[in-house]
Amino acid sequence: MLLSQLEQFHFIRPSWLLLLLPIGVLFAIQWRRGNTPAQWQNKLPTHLLNALSVGDNGWKKMLPLKIWCLALSLATLIAAGPTWQRQASPFGEDKAPLIIVLDVSSSMLEKDVQPSRLVRAKQKIEDLIQLREGGPTALIVYSGSAHLAMPLTRDSSVFSPLLHAVSSDIMPREGKFAQYALPVIERLISTDSDLEGMPIKAIPIKTMNLKGSSTVLLITDGLGGGTATAFKQYFNSDANSDANSKQNTSPPKLIVFGVGDTKASAQIPFDPKALKQLALDVSGEYIPLTVSSDDIESIIGEVQSHFLMSHDSAEPWRDMGYGLVFVVAAIFLLWFRRGWTVQWCLVGALLLASSNDVLAANTVTSNNIAQQSQQAIEQAQGWHFLDIWLTRDQQASYYFQQGEYLQAAAYFESPMWKATAFYLAEDFKSAHSYFMRVDSDEARLGAANALVHQREYIAGRNFYREITIDSPDFTSAQTNLAKVQKIIDDNNRQSESQANTEDEPSQELGDEPQTGDGAEEKVAKEFVQKTPLTAQELLEDDTLNQVWMKRVQGDPKRFLSSKFRIQLEQVREK
Repeated sequence: MLLSQLEQFHFIRPSWLLLLLPIGVLFAIQWRRGNTPAQWQNKLPTHLLNALSVGDNGWKKMLPLKIWCLALSLATLIAAGPTWQRQASPFGEDKAPLIIVLDVSSSMLEKDVQPSRLVRAKQKIEDLIQLREGGPTALIVYSGSAHLAMPLTRDSSVFSPLLHAVSSDIMPREGKFAQYALPVIERLISTDSDLEGMPIKAIPIKTMNLKGSSTVLLITDGLGGGTATAFKQYFNSDANSDANSKQNTSPPKLIVFGVGDTKASAQIPFDPKALKQLALDVSGEYIPLTVSSDDIESIIGEVQSHFLMSHDSAEPWRDMGYGLVFVVAAIFLLWFRRGWTVQWCLVGALLLASSNDVLAANTVTSNNIAQQSQQAIEQAQGWHFLDIWLTRDQQASYYFQQGEYLQAAAYFESPMWKATAFYLAEDFKSAHSYFMRVDSDEARLGAANALVHQREYIAGRNFYREITIDSPDFTSAQTNLAKVQKIIDDNNRQSESQANTEDEPSQELGDEPQTGDGAEEKVAKEFVQKTPLTAQELLEDDTLNQVWMKRVQGDPKRFLSSKFRIQLEQVREK
């Protein structure tokens, strides 16, 4: 934010700055006159002259002249009209388009922010919608895949039910890949015409350049593998492209909204450092979560500021020099004192060093692996003496080679290395979460292995099956699939032998909650049959319109889950 303000800084009336020249000349004349000694002073020895001289020396010498010139200089700056932002137009406040990209991965279920990161993020989105008062807003959700949950709309009555239905379990694929939302964003803002597939009551946005005036709000607690690189390539290359320069348009602005608390306990810690770096790399803004509405007001201010800068350059600049008037008035009050003097006081502040380094860096006393991981993460946070000499990854490599895998996981910044360290430390829940942030066969295999080690055999088997379907030549996944299937079969036989009656159906055992596969297939098939209907057909046929709206309003969670699953299958078929 500070960097963007510095780039926009200028003076509305720069001709007033010419007054600084005569002020400087008068100051030089008066200073020279005050420093010129009298003729009798030149005839005295230096030691007698110093003993007989009275008055201030050093920086206090001719202090009234210095203060007078300072006051005149500030008055000149006020007259010149310093500014770095445009005057907000009341007619444009409801036109700034906002695209919300919401992270719904498993790490957003952490409760370091009560009741959870995801719930708090959804609450903030609702507050944002209410304060925007009809501003066009879209919602994209992502975990292992990204999907458009709501196109640009001004109708909060349509937006809110779908927002409430958003959760981690509606996503068809686990992971944490915000970069998959970039093609969805591009399709959403690359046209000025009506948006295809727009739901009922969603208002088409025709009268603006969506690409130049849109703001992308990324709400997350951390980044997955490849996210930072993809975002930098998209936003930065967009800004420097020849097409944009010829069309006189700017790329979308990125605002990173960090949801989490570094001071609270969480198995998957909040990573504000990576989020701040991402915002810096793409010339965006980072806004942390606050208890008050300050974060939402900051987001709205950034959205409106970007809209004004990109959509209407004729908006007037806001004169920011009025605040200096009080400073000049306070300086002039000194002239009302008899024989005025200014007593300068030095206000010092002692910076207390963090007491965290007093604790032993490698002391882990808990027997619980989750508590041990949390202790290692807390100890790795903050500043340490080794940070002067070694990077975080270098320190992590040292701990990794020493077999201190929890400490290594706390220091690693790479999701793949962090997941591997957690896996070797037998913190399989954390390992699974970080493996899902990397989109590769090796990472997916590690995530499946972590599930199996948590005795979630059903989920692990299903994951192995997905890997073998996508990569038939991946022999490691095939081998592990056979081993896990054997474990499941053994459990089934054991469960069957312990059954009280022979008629009781056998079930596959596992920690993962079981759902009715037949019911899910029936729902999916029902939605597949409806997919040929276009938005135009729904708008023209009142009967289909009512049926469609009742289905969405009746169970929006099931609707989104089936919609996302179908979209993912269509992408895989391509």
